[in-house]
Amino acid sequence: MRSFIICCATALAFTACNTGPEITSPLSGTRDEPFASHVIVTDVSCGDVLTTDVRLEEDLTCAGDALTVGADGIRINLNGHVISGNATGVGITLRQRSDVVIHGGTVRNFLTGIFVSQSTGVTIKDNGFTLNREAVFLIGSSGNVVKANRAWANTSRGIMLRPTTSGIVSTNNMVVGNTLIDNPSGILVFGQSGNTLKGNTISGSTVGGFDLTGGGGSGNEIKGNLVSGSAAGIKFGTGWTGNFIIDNTFATNTCGLAGPGASNTYKDNVFASNVTNICP
Repeated sequence: MRSFIICCATALAFTACNTGPEITSPLSGTRDEPFASHVIVTDVSCGDVLTTDVRLEEDLTCAGDALTVGADGIRINLNGHVISGNATGVGITLRQRSDVVIHGGTVRNFLTGIFVSQSTGVTIKDNGFTLNREAVFLIGSSGNVVKANRAWANTSRGIMLRPTTSGIVSTNNMVVGNTLIDNPSGILVFGQSGNTLKGNTISGSTVGGFDLTGGGGSGNEIKGNLVSGSAAGIKFGTGWTGNFIIDNTFATNTCGLAGPGASNTYKDNVFASNVTNICP
């Protein structure tokens, strides 16, 4: 445990603890999630299209894509198990789906852990992700929740939000309470507006804890996060204006904030023991 002196008008104490999950340890399953339908399927195989509630009873090792969500309103309880890939495909795919919950397991060694395309009302919670290119990828998807997950040692990104190539946006998403360790970009937002990124703990990002790129976005709220030991707490690309950076702590980073981020609103942020607090 280390104490930092907070760089603000009132001297306070802040304690940082960089702890992460063991890479080979799946998370415990969440067993009290209410199920939407009367049928719960427990016999699941690689390549299955899921159309009713699911509870895994064993680990899966898959080549290419593992599971696809083929119905709205279902609950997928990974039940403490691991879905492993061969560094290709997607762990769990959702396309044009709504009201789906995925929780309670670990997805590892895919291109994308969970891929959410043009979907809404999806909740991804209490999962672990490692050795994927990115853990969770929302594309053209709005009104979703990604919370209380752990993503560590993925090769490019922890969580990514971006539009489709045809311009369908990802907005009004909640990325809350996740722990993101040793991913080059912790949370990457590619030119999107109106999302809430709150209460996340990010460390060891070689690009940035928050990597804001893709031509700019506005109206995003980045609030109550802790970013430490990274190249930048927030790395701004061009065009990022009118966002709200509130009550975050940026500690022991090379840069607290990097890039053209002046045209945003800042309030009650803490900068502690960074090499440089503000980098051009």
